[in-house]
Amino acid sequence: MVASEEPIATPSRVTSVLVILWLLMISAPIVESDTYRYVALLLIGTTFVWFKPNLNLLRRDWLANACIAWGAYALLRFLFGLIVDGEKGASDWLYAFPLFFPAVGIALYSGRKHVETVFAIYFPAALAALLVSTDYRLILEGDVRISPLYHNNLIHGAIGCGFLMIGAFYWLLNAWETGKLARRSGAWIIAVSMSIIALCLFNIYGSKAKGVWLSLVLVGPLMLASLLLYADRRRAAVAGLVALLLISLGIWVGWNSIWTFAGPTYEAAARIATEVSQRGGVWNAVAAAIASSDTPNAMSERLQLWANASEVIAQAPFFGAGNHWLTLWRSTTYASVPYTLLHNGYFEMLVRHGLFGIVVFAILAGAMYRRVVAARRQRLISLSALLAYTMVTLFFLGTILSNSNNRLAIGESFFFVFSAVAFACGIMMKKGEIRQDTGIVSRDRKAA
Repeated sequence: MVASEEPIATPSRVTSVLVILWLLMISAPIVESDTYRYVALLLIGTTFVWFKPNLNLLRRDWLANACIAWGAYALLRFLFGLIVDGEKGASDWLYAFPLFFPAVGIALYSGRKHVETVFAIYFPAALAALLVSTDYRLILEGDVRISPLYHNNLIHGAIGCGFLMIGAFYWLLNAWETGKLARRSGAWIIAVSMSIIALCLFNIYGSKAKGVWLSLVLVGPLMLASLLLYADRRRAAVAGLVALLLISLGIWVGWNSIWTFAGPTYEAAARIATEVSQRGGVWNAVAAAIASSDTPNAMSERLQLWANASEVIAQAPFFGAGNHWLTLWRSTTYASVPYTLLHNGYFEMLVRHGLFGIVVFAILAGAMYRRVVAARRQRLISLSALLAYTMVTLFFLGTILSNSNNRLAIGESFFFVFSAVAFACGIMMKKGEIRQDTGIVSRDRKAA
């Protein structure tokens, strides 16, 4: 059997298993759990059973080898700190997950024909979860923070809503791009996607999660602008204008509630910016803000966490402190702050692996994104798929400015899916596949 061909198996069995596993893999935006970890192993095992020849597709791929090399480095460093120094750290072993990224990418490539089925089930299920879990009364009252969907924290729930909103937006545009809206199912797709978008925005407003608001302020205009990349620009522009007007109306109606929660934080941040030169540097301005009673408690705690993280990073800036960072934390200026979750994903990386870790992850992520862009140029994926991939990534990178989402289920599962899409796209390009109206076939088979 040629390595690039998939072995014949019972179609119903293969389809059912792959669809269920991928639904569970992307379930974290709806239900916060560690299910994705076990599903990743099951996807790899399923690939071994039904698509074993595909496991060789990334053997000489530099990006796959780089992920494995980093994962091995992170795992060995964690084990060394644990066994030799007796330092357990805090979730430091999670940085070894790239060991599994290439194999999960092969699993996605093996089940790529069922992606549409997965989303056709996923978004209606997400809508059902939103309809049931939304606390309409409390949100309309505007004075109470609510926790959307099924998460351990209202910020996590708001981020989950952000993922669902962006996904539903481009699921709808994909149906428009591929002509599905003209079919009988078109009205259903419009109703489900628009309902998800509206309920997600409603819940994000109710969560009062300022970091998520800020990330949407950055990504939202780009989403609306992306409508102009489609062929029917006039219709897209009208749709974008209507969406902008509706969102503006919602902000106007809820402005008093929005400012009540975000105003003090904005004013405190503005004071820090203006006092940097007056107080002789950022550190003194931050220290003054922490000591000030005008600074909201949540912001003060974040500033203390970030100040402590900066002190730890300063002691090991290039390669980080590894598992030892928690020991260094105890001697920082604000060690009494009751958290070690740093509420900043970039600091989480820097305290453990320093600038080296940030650079490596930036190279890996950049290379993965380039593969997805290249797949779009070769018409292997739709424009909507590329835009969804882009906007979800930008949204996530924005949220980790004020939260440690990369240490949570929603962030960890994001990295698995982000890398899986890149590796699947890389394999499709390697195997010379092209997209046609009837599906995806290989150039070699078409020539034959």
